[in-house]
Amino acid sequence: MDGVEPRALLGRGRGGKEDAEVTTTYDPNAFLMGGGARSARFETVGDTVIGLVTSMEMRQQTDFKTNELLFWQDGNPRMQLVVTLETMAREDADDDGLRNVYIKGQMQKAVADAIKRAGERGIGQGGKLGIKFVATATPTDPRLSGAKQYTASYAPPVVTVPNGDDGDLPF
Repeated sequence: MDGVEPRALLGRGRGGKEDAEVTTTYDPNAFLMGGGARSARFETVGDTVIGLVTSMEMRQQTDFKTNELLFWQDGNPRMQLVVTLETMAREDADDDGLRNVYIKGQMQKAVADAIKRAGERGIGQGGKLGIKFVATATPTDPRLSGAKQYTASYAPPVVTVPNGDDGDLPF
């Protein structure tokens, strides 16, 4: 992936296995312009984000409170796909409309199903992705919240092939 390089392994994770590689973004524009995209929020049933895929990367999940890397009980890293969407959403004058969507759990299944329905084998830069929070499942433990349920739609990127009539061929 452009702008992303692996960093050295960080030592042993839980269960004695080596930690997953952590990626650090070396995108000069991200460094210059700071911050990056805002997170898409799915707080209320019906919340939806729709946009064009501008970038995607695999990242290890982190604990919401401590920001520590998360691992499964067997020591393997808990991964997520972070997709940046160019949306029409604007919250203030500094908002460029970019939204990060952290795809894991039930959302992963919803997005994968949408990609399959579109006849594709994966998500592509320039594709159009929509995700909607549709329900909260009944919790399996009364001390916990129920898992959020999502539906998704996906349209692959449009590929234009020059036909030679427009003089757009390089020779």
